[in-house]
Amino acid sequence: MLTGYVPGAEALSVVARLVDRLKSINPNLVYVLDPVMGDDGRIYVSESVIPIYKALMPKATCATPNCFEAELLTDVKILDAASLRLALRVLHERYNIPNVVISAVSLPTDQLRALGVPDAHLTSSRMLFCAGSSLISAPGAPVESTSFGIAFPELVEHYEGVGDVFSSLMLARFPSATAPADAPERLHAISPLAYTAELAIGSLQGVLAHTRRYALQLAKGSPASIVPREGETAEERVRRLRMVELRLVQSQKELLEPDINYIAVQL
Repeated sequence: MLTGYVPGAEALSVVARLVDRLKSINPNLVYVLDPVMGDDGRIYVSESVIPIYKALMPKATCATPNCFEAELLTDVKILDAASLRLALRVLHERYNIPNVVISAVSLPTDQLRALGVPDAHLTSSRMLFCAGSSLISAPGAPVESTSFGIAFPELVEHYEGVGDVFSSLMLARFPSATAPADAPERLHAISPLAYTAELAIGSLQGVLAHTRRYALQLAKGSPASIVPREGETAEERVRRLRMVELRLVQSQKELLEPDINYIAVQL
């Protein structure tokens, strides 16, 4: 099960009741919760959904908040390596959720190095960082987890729906408890969740590359016309978003067989 953007409390309450009903039928239900509340410091749903999302967190197998949403859920301002580690820990401690993936955090290069990212992975002056963690402690025991991060280049363009696709890809390849011992996710040096995130980011980067090439064709090679700019009119915004609409159908190979160019490091 996957849930994402639900703007109002009434509808989200229906989702919460559905989760309870499905988990009563199948206690092993894999539920990926994308707690869509806002981005870039701005909430774009009703604030009444926030307590419902907090109540949903313990029911989820994995949550995939962005940086702003992780801050809302943890009351931790993510500014550096230490606060990112703390946010991951608070998500486990406060919600007893087995897996969390903060989809994209913008941190200075020195803080990425402090998290263990080697210089070879810092391929651009603008990098984003996907950070995830899985509980490894027994129920009721003090929280122990294994955490990872993946650095990847930030694009100057804005693409709608990237978070939705990322959460969908996390669910589509979510580690199976019944996977054989020699399955790639079981053999991953850090964790099965880290392998899933590598695949999801690989697929998404492939989709974005397809989309960017096509958008530049429409823009006749003018990159500025597909980059958000201050003061653009509603008509200009609609035209730009149409140009950068994700090329999902055209990216089937990347979705099914992604190139893993961005490797997880252990935090």
